[in-house]
Amino acid sequence: MKLNPLQMTLAVAWKDLQVIFKDRGLLIVIIGLPLVFSVFNGFVNQNLSSSGEGVTFPVAVVNLDQDIYGDQIASILESIDVLDVTTLDSLAAAEQHVLDSKALAAIMIPAGLTQNIKDYQSSEIEVIVDTTQQQFASIVASLMKDVVGPVIVQGEISYAIRTLLSEIPEFQQADPQTQNALAMQNFGVQMAQVQKMISDPWVKIETKIFEDEETVVIPDNIFAMIVPSFVVMFAFFIVGAMSAELLKERQEGTLRRLIAAPLHRWTIIAGKMLAYIGLVLIQVAIIFGVANLFFDMPVGNSLTGLLAVSLALGLTATALGMLVASLAKTDKQADSTGILLGFVLAAVGGCFMIGTPVPLYQQGGMVQTISRLIPHAHALIAYGKLINQNAGLLDVLPQIGLLMVYTLAFFAIAVWRFRFE
Repeated sequence: MKLNPLQMTLAVAWKDLQVIFKDRGLLIVIIGLPLVFSVFNGFVNQNLSSSGEGVTFPVAVVNLDQDIYGDQIASILESIDVLDVTTLDSLAAAEQHVLDSKALAAIMIPAGLTQNIKDYQSSEIEVIVDTTQQQFASIVASLMKDVVGPVIVQGEISYAIRTLLSEIPEFQQADPQTQNALAMQNFGVQMAQVQKMISDPWVKIETKIFEDEETVVIPDNIFAMIVPSFVVMFAFFIVGAMSAELLKERQEGTLRRLIAAPLHRWTIIAGKMLAYIGLVLIQVAIIFGVANLFFDMPVGNSLTGLLAVSLALGLTATALGMLVASLAKTDKQADSTGILLGFVLAAVGGCFMIGTPVPLYQQGGMVQTISRLIPHAHALIAYGKLINQNAGLLDVLPQIGLLMVYTLAFFAIAVWRFRFE
């Protein structure tokens, strides 16, 4: 019975899958390790967040008021342990701090704040947050409400007493002791006004967010950030295994026998790639499934999008495996090269959090530019959109397209350089 090219490809893929599933070491690396690392790091970060130990939020403060209440707000902000305050002279400098990910938020205390409070006029303190830091917007805004409330109590009470007593003609004619007694009697009235102020404050907190087309929102569920990072990182560990297996088969003459059979060369390559792509899809399904079932990690609303991104991820990783196999001279060299690439590309591509909750591909400047030269970054951006923003397939097509560009480039070089014999 003669097989058509598709059947030949599937036959080669099935044969390689059987070999893969007999390699327990590879399965532990590709599926077991990312699962263990994700769970361990997720629990560690959750415990750190809940305990608050070592957690600080860098913020930039611009005090344009330079008067009693503006200075008091700035002073209180500096005294809060969880805030790492940097005082700047201009709003533009503060905004740049946010855009460069040097600060999670910029707090702008407007000019004339003190006078507005004394005159019973409204004011706004702006809290400017970068789009990659949206989860911190509510934290900083909540802190600002707590900071502003006690400060303007003084202005509220002062204004209320002046207003009340100015309407009493006898007050102007009374001696100082009597005036003081009247002021104390009206304190209760002012406290009622303070309660109203707390529920409807004069100084409102306005949050502005810088928008970005390829935003990656830091999720509330820590697993939604950690799990995709380890999935992408370890998906590329098939590079060493795949390239080493190809070279081993060439050295042992297995590829020569396959070529002698009535098979097209491209069906052999496609079948081997398909087997490892299947391994990546199984890895994603198992790890995302466990994280969703046991740790409530969201998986978004588009299973089609997740499948498409995972397929593109598998294609890119296997094409890179082919490229390494075409350049390496021995299976051991290919395996070592694959492991080295796995760690280096993961680090540069943003799979590791280095000193900040913001991944490298979102940090702006040259760091972001370099990080986005790595396919890992685009896979993570796509997963972030699907999981954290409930995006659909159309929203991640740019990232899928970029992964396919890497796939075609790697595959083209591999086909050009690879020797079956």
